[in-house]
Amino acid sequence: MTEPTQEQVEQLTRAFERFTRRFKVAEAAAAAENSLNALDVQTLVFVYDNPGCGVGDVARYLNVAMTTMSSAIDRLVKKALVERRRPEDNRRAVALTATDQGRQVVEDHVAGFRDACRMMLRSLEPEEQSELIRLSEKIADHET
Repeated sequence: MTEPTQEQVEQLTRAFERFTRRFKVAEAAAAAENSLNALDVQTLVFVYDNPGCGVGDVARYLNVAMTTMSSAIDRLVKKALVERRRPEDNRRAVALTATDQGRQVVEDHVAGFRDACRMMLRSLEPEEQSELIRLSEKIADHET
């Protein structure tokens, strides 16, 4: 692999700043109705994608302290977006699932991201769209 030039790094940085702004706007729109911060949104998305997960699972995935994650879960439970259940086979554990309202918030969040992606792809020719997707997947799958 070739080392990028400083100019290339600067160009990509500026482009990703604009991308990030678009995605933050999409995320904020979905979260605003429920007064969710970024951690709460990411927590809710993880719980939605992993029904029955534990608080520790979410904390490890998001790389946050257990106390921070417990606070986020408490906020989501109070807003009726997540519910806690005690599994029958392990009464000390807590299984987390998204409520119907929580699932709707995640679906709205994902729809906002899809709209932002659709807008970006519209600015490209079909071949460029495929190339952007291919390169983005390559970058996303690359382990550093």
